[in-house]
Amino acid sequence: MEIFIHVYTILIGLIIGSFLNVLIYRVPLKLSFVKGASFCPKCKHKLSWLDLFPVLSYIFLFGKCRYCKDGISPRYPAIELLNALCYYLVYLRFGLTPAAFVYAVICSCLIVLAMIDYDHKIIPDRFNIIIGIGALILGFITKDVTWTERIIGFFAVSLPLLIIALITGGVGEGDVKLIAVCGLLLGWKLILLTMLFASVFAAIFGIVLIAIKKAKGKTQLPFGPFIAFSVIICMLYGENIINLYISFLMINTNLK
Repeated sequence: MEIFIHVYTILIGLIIGSFLNVLIYRVPLKLSFVKGASFCPKCKHKLSWLDLFPVLSYIFLFGKCRYCKDGISPRYPAIELLNALCYYLVYLRFGLTPAAFVYAVICSCLIVLAMIDYDHKIIPDRFNIIIGIGALILGFITKDVTWTERIIGFFAVSLPLLIIALITGGVGEGDVKLIAVCGLLLGWKLILLTMLFASVFAAIFGIVLIAIKKAKGKTQLPFGPFIAFSVIICMLYGENIINLYISFLMINTNLK
């Protein structure tokens, strides 16, 4: 039974991941993701059911459209696998619980908004709203984070970012909203850790782009993807990371 749950969790993650690719493509273009069959973004040909198996269709088609033979971005199976990995890690962390379902939905929202922000430099409000609702639900059904921690977390990073955005314009409105609802989700301790991780990841990514001459010093990078993936890390392992850091400090203090 345990093996079945593991496999089922991964399969659900892959299937939902395939739908996330639809959202990533259609939401910014204001296309309906409820009506209309899936189609190749290059030749616009309607896809058959044989073309829609997560990951497997990409492999069997050798990464090319069956109809126009144009290449299919490897990002499609990557998103499917990433969502499946997130669902599996959520299951390992929270088990088969209502909280796990909410966390899984939040992970999917973070993946979608991260890729939309990367492609178009926008974060649609609908995903921030879903994360905020998820945070409120978790506030009622879990005890890991108190309401006080959640409320402080809502303002702890978003308020300074809002001030920076108003003064310099260097931070997007969507980033401020995202960090606010994620603060409500994680509480003040983990949202501070999230901001630290996101800043480090963004700096490393920017340095790498400059090193390979894909960007210049003044090139603006979307911050949403770094926030999103840092939130997932802290959501799953943030408390462990903080406890590990505290233990490391205590060991060093004792050695001195």
